[in-house]
Amino acid sequence: MSALDWNNLKYFLAVARTGGLTPAAASLRTSASTVSRNIDAMEAALGVRLFLRQQRGYVLTDAGSTLFEQVAEVENAMHAVERHGAATGEIAGEVKLAAPESVAHCLITPQLPAFAARHPQLQVELIVSRQLADLSRREADIALRIVRPERQEHGPDYIAHEVGRFRFGLYCTAPALAAAGDWRALPHVSWDAAWVKLPMVDWLSKLFPGQAPVLRSNSMQTHYLAARSGLGAALLPRFWGDADPVLTRVEVDLSHTGSELWLLYHRDQKGSQRVLALRDFVMETGREALARYG
Repeated sequence: MSALDWNNLKYFLAVARTGGLTPAAASLRTSASTVSRNIDAMEAALGVRLFLRQQRGYVLTDAGSTLFEQVAEVENAMHAVERHGAATGEIAGEVKLAAPESVAHCLITPQLPAFAARHPQLQVELIVSRQLADLSRREADIALRIVRPERQEHGPDYIAHEVGRFRFGLYCTAPALAAAGDWRALPHVSWDAAWVKLPMVDWLSKLFPGQAPVLRSNSMQTHYLAARSGLGAALLPRFWGDADPVLTRVEVDLSHTGSELWLLYHRDQKGSQRVLALRDFVMETGREALARYG
């Protein structure tokens, strides 16, 4: 029993009550493959067969029937805890949010005081990384991504919402622009060799053809700080650059540039009040911020 993943219990109960993968998946609003995978994992962890797979459906074995009685008691206890939480009106616990650095620094962190005031019993773990968090491994409860999530990537087990769209701008300090005389003469910051396929690298090469960057870095935070220090120009999301009074947005046509911000979470999290509270807050504040900066 020590190897049992208690997240599998809801799948076990749903199959035991409905008698099949498809009706169980419908009741849980997930896919039959997800239900089957969790049942198989549960049987492997316990080392017993819980169901007989028959043409007419899934039938509990003796071991499954015994476990069903025990798990039903656990379910009743969990429902009692949930009812208590609903009665007190509190949403408590920890929720993990993964986001790229530009989004984490400029769209999420400044809004966290308002989120904490709205949900004082919730703690946020903000995972800042350029790598995509694996939601199937529970590396995060919610992930924000600046690339469109393709259907084959996240599959039917994930829910994706478009938060909004944003554009980029070329930024430097006013003294740096004045010293250059013309923005084309500005030194600029770009990405290192590991990120040469980024659209931003292509945009910069067209803005500064034949000009080597004064600095290459794999961190947009570094790009921002380099521009702010007067080193040169950096391509930044407008929700970042426009918010800093030290920076000047260069008047150059970047209407062809842009990206999307998407929010993803696993369907299993649809019943989590913690996750839904953060999801709603991020969608609300993110859309407001993106609209504000065009």
